Amino acid sequence: MFKTLVSLILCLFLVFIYFDEKSSIMPVFQLTETPAIITKGQFGKSVIIELSYSHKGLEEWVTNLKEPYPLFLADSDWLLRSPDLVKVLIEKNIRVGLLGSTSDQYVDEALLNKQLAIYEKTFYKKPLWFATADYKMEDSMQSALHQLGINIIAPTETFPIVESKIPEGSFVSIPLHREENVSFDAIKQFMNEHIFVSIEQNIFGYEISTKRFP
Repeated sequence: MFKTLVSLILCLFLVFIYFDEKSSIMPVFQLTETPAIITKGQFGKSVIIELSYSHKGLEEWVTNLKEPYPLFLADSDWLLRSPDLVKVLIEKNIRVGLLGSTSDQYVDEALLNKQLAIYEKTFYKKPLWFATADYKMEDSMQSALHQLGINIIAPTETFPIVESKIPEGSFVSIPLHREENVSFDAIKQFMNEHIFVSIEQNIFGYEISTKRFP
């Protein structure tokens, strides 16, 4: 009986240590101690796909993407319109953040909460990454997102890029919007011509594995 009791106490102790340790790394991470817009990493180059419109060929392109995947920033209205493509992103375990509106539209204080609610309804969690459509943001909004544990990001470069050499640490944005002329063949060629890493690897220097959804 005594041995059983000791074993039980030891097991509980190990469980508490395990979950305490896990709790320090599992929650959404924040990359800055104070609110800031992250515009650059330091360990490679990364691609950000800004997605608000499904051009012809998008689903085939996403389906055939290989790791390391780009970071997708998806517009909340696009999430509502595109359940089939959202399912593909989830099944492939591709990281998806939230693409907001232009900064001037956030005079409507309810807009950000509405967009976050759509994201959470889609993915059952808050986004890890957020960007406004024009990459600008008031200090108050930066503070609000920081308190929620959401990292604010903006690209260093925008596709197409004339220069053949991309600076180390760059975030290259590829906009997929209704008004953009999109060639997925050109995007494929561009991504094949350069070595890209995930956003996390670019910032931290190592890959962060994430649990498949759900």
